[in-house]
Amino acid sequence: MDIKIKKYKPKNTPPKELISLLQKKYGKQENFNYFLNDFETAFNFCVENKNIYFEPIAIYSGIEMVAHIAVIKDYRLGSDVAFFGFFESPNDPVIFDSLWEELIIAAKKIGVSIIKGPVNGSIWHQYRVIKQSDASGFFKSETMCEPYYYNLLKNKEAKSEISYYSAYREKFDAILKAGQLPYEKLIGSGFSVQEFEKVSADDLKEVLTLSREVFSKSWEFTDLTEEEFFQLYSEEKLESHLSKLYLLRKEKKIIGFSNVLEENNSTLIFKTICLLPEYFGLGLGNVLAYKVHFDAERDGIKKIIYALIKEDNNIKNFPKDDAAIFRKYAAFEFTI
Repeated sequence: MDIKIKKYKPKNTPPKELISLLQKKYGKQENFNYFLNDFETAFNFCVENKNIYFEPIAIYSGIEMVAHIAVIKDYRLGSDVAFFGFFESPNDPVIFDSLWEELIIAAKKIGVSIIKGPVNGSIWHQYRVIKQSDASGFFKSETMCEPYYYNLLKNKEAKSEISYYSAYREKFDAILKAGQLPYEKLIGSGFSVQEFEKVSADDLKEVLTLSREVFSKSWEFTDLTEEEFFQLYSEEKLESHLSKLYLLRKEKKIIGFSNVLEENNSTLIFKTICLLPEYFGLGLGNVLAYKVHFDAERDGIKKIIYALIKEDNNIKNFPKDDAAIFRKYAAFEFTI
């Protein structure tokens, strides 16, 4: 294959050749349009953000793009740290090695010695590759990627590997049993759970404040500005991407939240439980989980997917005897 490597100056939307590559790979997937919308949002975020150095690299065969990757350097992280993302490659070691070599050259040129990913912009965006999977299709909000991407990256001898998984449950008895008593005990004693299909700008600001405090020690957390947060999580986007947002309050203060997305008429995606550390140990995580599952059972939901959970996440403390892990993921850290 006669290939050419090109670096290009990105515009506000991904180049049409990259969109064509994604459509060729994943266009038949049921949730492709949802994935593509998030992909474009992340790409635009990198192009427009003054805090980010963004250098995409593509490989062409003739006029067709066959591989792509990008250096993403957020100046708020360590001076020697960058992400790589927007990664696509054929299962061809020669092409992948050429792509990876160009990535390392570009990263070193700006003083990077540690590169992590794949991350499409920041950890607020899509990231991870699939390590192990059943035969099920991609669900909404899940990063689409080829199954061999894990091995391509694994062979580059990463310094560390960060593990994630997704699971599902079709019977909610264990969650409801674990959460009913804490819910009845705490609700009405100064705590409340409110559910919203629409959220206000003020509520979103509180969610940002809470997220900063809870996730600040997460793997390569990037502290977004309010403007960046609203770019990613506008009221309009949340209404199209979320079915419900649950806010947990102590008196009037938001101290936790969770959100769910409708996959179809019988399936929900449960994406997050976020709780201020000073309220750990009171059973409030179970309170949020109870409310989500109680509402789901009431509304005739037959299946709940727990999406993209980090291995050491507190959600692992949920009763799991009737939950099934169906996908495992990884992100990597390389010393270059």
